[in-house]
Amino acid sequence: MAPIPPPQYRGWVAYARAVIPGLAVCFALGGLAKWIDDALIPDQLFVVNYVLLAILMGLIVRNFSPVRLDIFEPGFEFAARICLFVGVVLLGARLNLIEIFSIGSTAVIMVAISITFCILLCGWFAKKTGAAERWGHLVGVGIGVCGVSAIMATAPAIRAKQKEIVTAIGAALLTDVMVLVTLPTIGHALGWGDMLAGFIAGIVPSNTAQCIAVGYAYSEGAGAIATIVKSARNALMPVVILALTYIYTRRGLPVGEQVRVGLLWTRFPKFIVGLLLAAALTTAGLLSAPTIALAGTLSTWFFVACFVGIGAGIRFSDLRGQDLAVIGFGFPMTIILWLYVYVVSRFILVFG
Repeated sequence: MAPIPPPQYRGWVAYARAVIPGLAVCFALGGLAKWIDDALIPDQLFVVNYVLLAILMGLIVRNFSPVRLDIFEPGFEFAARICLFVGVVLLGARLNLIEIFSIGSTAVIMVAISITFCILLCGWFAKKTGAAERWGHLVGVGIGVCGVSAIMATAPAIRAKQKEIVTAIGAALLTDVMVLVTLPTIGHALGWGDMLAGFIAGIVPSNTAQCIAVGYAYSEGAGAIATIVKSARNALMPVVILALTYIYTRRGLPVGEQVRVGLLWTRFPKFIVGLLLAAALTTAGLLSAPTIALAGTLSTWFFVACFVGIGAGIRFSDLRGQDLAVIGFGFPMTIILWLYVYVVSRFILVFG
């Protein structure tokens, strides 16, 4: 990670003065996105949420602003990087490192397979479409693990670009829309039981809130099961980040050089240590419920400023056809995941 403050600034005071204008814009637009989401967007239309709105606002500022943005650039960059790191650390307070052991072997095994499959398949697809394999892995993490949160936590570990983060979020949102629209109708038409519907709702959508919403849209029982299965996915997020960090560190080494602990630590994104420590405090019961809730709220605010900064870092002229192809892969990936859960549950686990 680049030094803070950057060398071109003469100390923290000069850096703060440079950062404040753009950072204030990011938090202001992020607050507006949150207000629109909370006050004007119905819950049923969850794809239009503060994440999408904040990115769009950043894109609009970047591409349609009538004034020069030079004075805001340092703040935009700060929001896209440092606010991301802070948000990820605070996110750790909402994780439980041993929750995975209380979920049950069925959910853990199915989730581990689906996450691995998503990351490998999306990486392969990205290479086939001419995009970077890293890009596909980011999409796979988003769809397979925990949507936006997993994308934001993994992106620095694999050195993803801002454009790659935006398209990965787009692919994750598509999976949520598809499942919400189709699962209740198809499931009731085919007479699926709560267990099957709950596993599909818990494994296929990307974001936690959407998994739970899809499950409860089917039935109370399916909603409860979806919540448990999604918890298993969330619990695996630190494991996925650690694994990808190791893989990308190893790929960057000269031929014949081995991954050493010291080298891995040098390249490891240090803020992930903060995430793990926060999760460990929660696991040990050292954080109270109000503290965890506060950390979650602050994490959301830092993330929303980061989303604006990410959007402000992208020019429409930079987007290419392959970018849309990566987003569009959310559709076939959703169908593949759906079929995976259905086949495993029907022919191996024999759910009702």
